[in-house]
Amino acid sequence: MFKQLVDDLRESDHICIRVIDVSRPNVAGIHNTLYALRCLALLFRQLPWASVVSFHASLTGAITFGPIVHLAARLFRRKWVFRGFGGDLDTWHRSTWPFARIVFDRTVLRADRLLLERKASVAYFTPQTSSPVEWYPNSRRRSGMQGSTAPNRTARRFVFVGHVKPAKGIKEIVQAAQSLATSGLVVDVYGPLQDGVDSSWFAHSPVTYRGPLAAHDVIPKLSEYDVLLMPSYALIEGYPGVILEAYCAGLPVIATRWGGIPEIVDSETGILVEPRDVTGLANAMQTLIDSDQLLAKLRRGARSKAAEFEADRWTQYFVNLCHQLATV
Repeated sequence: MFKQLVDDLRESDHICIRVIDVSRPNVAGIHNTLYALRCLALLFRQLPWASVVSFHASLTGAITFGPIVHLAARLFRRKWVFRGFGGDLDTWHRSTWPFARIVFDRTVLRADRLLLERKASVAYFTPQTSSPVEWYPNSRRRSGMQGSTAPNRTARRFVFVGHVKPAKGIKEIVQAAQSLATSGLVVDVYGPLQDGVDSSWFAHSPVTYRGPLAAHDVIPKLSEYDVLLMPSYALIEGYPGVILEAYCAGLPVIATRWGGIPEIVDSETGILVEPRDVTGLANAMQTLIDSDQLLAKLRRGARSKAAEFEADRWTQYFVNLCHQLATV
């Protein structure tokens, strides 16, 4: 998501952007402290040049490097924007030690603008700070996509794309598919095997493991199916990018009431079930197998919803924000 924004900004003739990668490398011999000092040195080198500083991070980066970015920006009298990825920042803020919360509140929460992925996070942090807190969701580019190429038929082709691990509901998908085996459905799973899942999980079931997908192949592959399955109960679940990609491909979604998912999946775009509820998942799949009318309605809703998360729209929003801060 961050790379997508950077690529968009670099295409503009009116914007000059410099990126400092603060992600920790998995390279032997490079200690985290040394890498952090390198990032800090780069930050101080670039600050005199910059009109606006923006810091894009998930929870760990926000609470470790965020306070440093704030202090540096204030030292150089630069406006700065914090963009938080994921849906766990407010959860951490509620339960962390008082000292850590105070540091966070007096630094990161005093950024000139806070952009958060989930509406629930915006609602939580707005009363915590005098700085503007705004919704800035994940986004995807849908240019050139024609939507699902699947014919108007009953929903018999289901797909999962993502990290293939227990917390993403893989066992529940297999069990639900087994209960519906006589309906003639197809269920395909794409992604890297993780956390103990192996090919034996799919043996003697209607579910076929198809291996990983390259990022640029996800939307074209989704367009070959009827419905995306996302019965996740992962500890940290913001807005799964694959749901937005499914909308770009015109696919409705069967997903769980978990994390940020209910903010982007509703009765116009899919069906929500409870986490770990195999029966509920199977019933939702059967509903879309049986009802052409409902499937067609949800396909229309998915295509309409895709416009809300169009990448060009949110890139322009970010550009306008930076121009606004730079001229204040």
